[in-house]
Amino acid sequence: MSTIDGFWSYVHADDDAEAGRIAQLARDVAAQFEMLTGESINLFLDRDQLVWGDDWKPKIDASLSSIAFFVPIVTPRYFKSKECRRELNFFARQAERLGVEELVLPVLWVDFAGLHEESPADDLLSLVGRFQWSDWTQLKFAELGTGEYRKAVAQLAERLVMANAAAEASTANLNIDTVVEDSDDELGSLDKLGVMEQPLPQMTNILTDVGAAIEDIGRAMQNATTEVNANSNPGSQLANRLRVARSLADELAAPAGSVRMLGGEFANSLNDVDEGVRVIIARAPREIADDPASRTNFDEFFAAIRGMVAQAEIGLGAVSQMVTQIEPLEKMSRDLRKPLRILREGLTLFVDGLTVMRGWVTLIDEAERELDLQDDADSRRQ
Repeated sequence: MSTIDGFWSYVHADDDAEAGRIAQLARDVAAQFEMLTGESINLFLDRDQLVWGDDWKPKIDASLSSIAFFVPIVTPRYFKSKECRRELNFFARQAERLGVEELVLPVLWVDFAGLHEESPADDLLSLVGRFQWSDWTQLKFAELGTGEYRKAVAQLAERLVMANAAAEASTANLNIDTVVEDSDDELGSLDKLGVMEQPLPQMTNILTDVGAAIEDIGRAMQNATTEVNANSNPGSQLANRLRVARSLADELAAPAGSVRMLGGEFANSLNDVDEGVRVIIARAPREIADDPASRTNFDEFFAAIRGMVAQAEIGLGAVSQMVTQIEPLEKMSRDLRKPLRILREGLTLFVDGLTVMRGWVTLIDEAERELDLQDDADSRRQ
């Protein structure tokens, strides 16, 4: 019996709120899938036992051939979870690129307004909306072990079996496309270096602009804190806090809107270049081996990527902490709720993007280690 991987992506707090129903559904679907296919599932379920990128990510090869399914459990909290967002962003975009979208099957556990916005500010809401999800908003109330529950589990497992069949066909076509990609009519890596010249500087400019907006927001919040603390009269403290909150909300509206707009532009630019960057890095050792003179171009490209990521780390270094701090503040004042929500949405897009860019540096490190091994081998032959 062969073994393949299944990934169940969910928020543990949601599972706790449902008395373990979400994790139980994962185990039941995996068991049903195994019965229908005769293949054993290695079910990745407990995120607490995984370290991002260390355990499961290396299992995924370029064709996703070892993956049976990726099931995100869609709730409002899912899109606020850093780890869930990473998982969804990685799997869904890889599946789209490789033409195996069928392997991503969102399960709608809680319906909420953001899923139905025509142009949601959160790029991942747009992404998950492109996949055909399974609606469990009512099925989740079915008693375990009843005919209704077992039938729904079987139907979900059957969809995953059909998805795998469709993905196998897509993978077969992908292999043909890969051969075509290497033909003389396709852009080579050095050509793609030129294609990247425009979007990468645009991303650098966006990072500069958002850094300035964040500084404005920090000053406004610091001034508001100082103003609140300056009032020592107990009789007027509440009124003063409300007044300061309203004033701060007005002051934050413009920069928060800018951060969200820039976050959307950054996410779109990143999506445009991510695949190309990864392809160039992956091909570098092979192309340099064939044409040693090309190493200068690749070295310059690697240096540019490292520089941009370093700039992002500096400019967005405090963003992740700021996102965490903003959420409780939203609940403190009705006036502040809207601008802070908009700000949090925009900052989250940058946090997601920074994770993707860090992945580039990891790939560059691996490519440069391979190049060093090539250099050592060449030296021993001389």
